[in-house]
Amino acid sequence: MSLVRRLWSVRRSRPWFVLWSGVVLGALLAYPFVDWHLRAAEVAPAFEFWDFGAYGGAVERWQNGESLYVQNDDGTYHGSYLYPPVFVLVFAPFAELFPRVDATVWGACSVALLWIGLQALGRAFGGELHPLERGLLLWVLVGFQPLLLSLKLGQASAFVGGLVAVAAAALVAGERRCDDGRRSGRFVRLARAGSGAATAVAGTLKLAYAPIGAHLLVRRDRLVGAVATGVGLLAVSVAVFGVESHLTYVDVLRWGTTLGGDARPPTLWLPPYYEPLFVLPGDPFVVQVGGALLVAALAVCSAADHETFALGVAAVPLLAPEAYTYTFVVVLPAVVVLVATELGRDGNGYPAVPVVALGLFHVHAYGLRFLGDAVPPLLSEGAPVVVGALQPGLWGSLLLSGLASLRVAQAASLPVLSERLRSVSTGFFE
Repeated sequence: MSLVRRLWSVRRSRPWFVLWSGVVLGALLAYPFVDWHLRAAEVAPAFEFWDFGAYGGAVERWQNGESLYVQNDDGTYHGSYLYPPVFVLVFAPFAELFPRVDATVWGACSVALLWIGLQALGRAFGGELHPLERGLLLWVLVGFQPLLLSLKLGQASAFVGGLVAVAAAALVAGERRCDDGRRSGRFVRLARAGSGAATAVAGTLKLAYAPIGAHLLVRRDRLVGAVATGVGLLAVSVAVFGVESHLTYVDVLRWGTTLGGDARPPTLWLPPYYEPLFVLPGDPFVVQVGGALLVAALAVCSAADHETFALGVAAVPLLAPEAYTYTFVVVLPAVVVLVATELGRDGNGYPAVPVVALGLFHVHAYGLRFLGDAVPPLLSEGAPVVVGALQPGLWGSLLLSGLASLRVAQAASLPVLSERLRSVSTGFFE
């Protein structure tokens, strides 16, 4: 049965889920036309591919024997290449193309990876897409405002989201094989290792997305796959780019830890703006570190495998040291996982919650612009704080991570923790 027919078949048992799915799907389908109108009105940004210019610049400097990282006169690295050296090898083939063609092909390949990864994730949960639905999914992805924004900037968000989707698909496929009794030890181990490997590549590219590795704490094979992949990436990176590039990258990371202390007020709107902890006084670093530790603790104590993955991914927009609107792209696999697991709770789940969260991510940028225009005239003071507290993406993140946290906490127990600790003492996870 196609997914559209499955959705229609639960209209009586899950009316709110079907209603919100229709609303959000309609918004995603319509948005490419809306964006065209907004670009014509010079409200939405054009396709300028600024970030890919930084990637291509790093490739050119590498080929000329220069440093990958360019420090500005003020000691910052704004506008420069900011990823680990090894990923220059990923961008290099695209940078060989003509200007603007290079960023366009990079974006198309990144979206294709995300598109394929989400299809694989759906199949892992037992869903089948009609050929027309596959095309519809591609249009919906392009109509997701954070993803379209990342393409305009030439960002790597779609690529990272695709890796996370592949990790989720491998995770679900391996665990379903176990649960269904069709145990193939080799398949399960390979699936788990593959999930860890894809997670490691995504997390290494964007170190701020570290919470996506929460599910690695649940299965030994996933952790082994992630560690082996990380070691392999480091070995290749040092062999190709040398030690000096990595020492400079450490300096880039040190500079990056200083970001986020002085947040831009949300009333000074920009399309990528997203500052979830703006309303908190002082530096949010302590909250971010505490939240990451809480996610790790829940992962170690809980038997909710799929929901643990969703929690780690959903926590990224809340806990990343520097997040933007396009950070929401990475949560798409978590939305799929939570919808599938909530539908499987036989009437006790809340599948509409992740759908509503998806809708809030979609409207975040221009919803925030509306709030920034509407709220200040109503308040003489405190408008930035009010607007910061009402950010649509913030509430989407709270809904998604809150539901995942609830499910992971419900499956947490001391016996699970005891078993994990005993496994650690022998160097293995259950």
